[in-house]
Amino acid sequence: MKFIRNLTASLLLITTATSCATSTKYPEVDANGKKIEYVWYTPSGSNIPIKVRKDSLQMSDSDSNTQDNAYTDWQRNAVVSPPPGTGGK
Repeated sequence: MKFIRNLTASLLLITTATSCATSTKYPEVDANGKKIEYVWYTPSGSNIPIKVRKDSLQMSDSDSNTQDNAYTDWQRNAVVSPPPGTGGK
């Protein structure tokens, strides 16, 4: 019984030591071999930053807001026709 306990404790110690020793980080690379860069981005209306790829940030908040406002105006000004078969009521 003592042998099993000592064996389990030594395996646990070895596992812990090896997991701590292998803490080297390798840089993330894309398919072309370039290093992937990340930036912290805080979306408008939020106070929680998120980590996104630098190349995925293509437009600023003002550009995004302009597009959102244009889309909302387009939806509001769209002609609403009644569904067929309702008699227009």
